[in-house]
Amino acid sequence: MILRVTVYLIMAFLLVPLALIVLFSFNESSSFTFPIKGYSMRWYAQIFSDPQLASALWKSFWIATLTAIITFILGAAASLAWLRLGRNGRTVLEVLCITPIALPGLFLGVSLLVLASQVGVQLSMITIVISHVVLALPMLMIAMRARLVLFDPNLEEASRDLGASQVLTFRRVTLPLIAPTLISCAVLSFALSFDEFVVTAFVSGTETTLPMYIWSMMRRTVTPLINAISTLAMVFTIAIISIALAIAAMKRATNLSSRDAA
Repeated sequence: MILRVTVYLIMAFLLVPLALIVLFSFNESSSFTFPIKGYSMRWYAQIFSDPQLASALWKSFWIATLTAIITFILGAAASLAWLRLGRNGRTVLEVLCITPIALPGLFLGVSLLVLASQVGVQLSMITIVISHVVLALPMLMIAMRARLVLFDPNLEEASRDLGASQVLTFRRVTLPLIAPTLISCAVLSFALSFDEFVVTAFVSGTETTLPMYIWSMMRRTVTPLINAISTLAMVFTIAIISIALAIAAMKRATNLSSRDAA
């Protein structure tokens, strides 16, 4: 009973602030006081009438899309490397993946900023995408490890014994087995990139993404417009994560059906 109550309290502590954000996004007044005197959609209408906000939203969308695509490609290559490494090599690769995640975002952002300065790269959307890939790829590899440990290398050997080349084996055997996990992890990378703020603040230069735009608004004044933006971003992120979970669930169902048929 005590454990159940504790879990409910923790969930309330996490969800109530989010519920308040959604609630005040429909507030007709610009004040954050109870009781709410009226409800309105004017803050949502203002989102789509602000050209600077629309520009920041589209930049975040394209940056997240590029991050997901690059993460998917590099994740596939890293997965192949992991399958072919020995125990020591896999351990080194896993340590390298954990290191960027273990570092605070402040340190990672400063490191990437110094690197860009040393190599003479101008801060732009390109540096943002690179930093987001550096942040998302290790998380993808850690998630992929749970799938790769179940991968049977005998399937690749059987394919090559039957005359298939390495490229054909990758296309017909390896990729179909790891693709659902890669896709779901890439979708999560999209959500991570879309909401990233700390690292982006160091490598963005003059570019403004959606989280940075929200931060600049909050430095001036706090209005329900920020709640409306946050609500849409939250709904979008939840939808992306739901897609990733659905893909993973479909893959599990397919695997179970194949085992039952066998």
